[in-house]
Amino acid sequence: MIRSRAHQLWLHEGQPEGRALEHWLTAQREHAANEVAAPWYDRAFAGPEIDWMRRVLWKPQPFVATH
Repeated sequence: MIRSRAHQLWLHEGQPEGRALEHWLTAQREHAANEVAAPWYDRAFAGPEIDWMRRVLWKPQPFVATH
């Protein structure tokens, strides 16, 4: 699937030389964005909740010196 999409990108751009890796990585990103195993939540919506969880769960602990 990725190889086929990379080939389509290459053809669409006029078959340029030396850009195979760029086309491959673009095809991989497109595939990952459309993959079924994508997160079940909407990242844009979950932003405030994630920020809240970070503040609550990862509060810095006070420093206690031990001798």
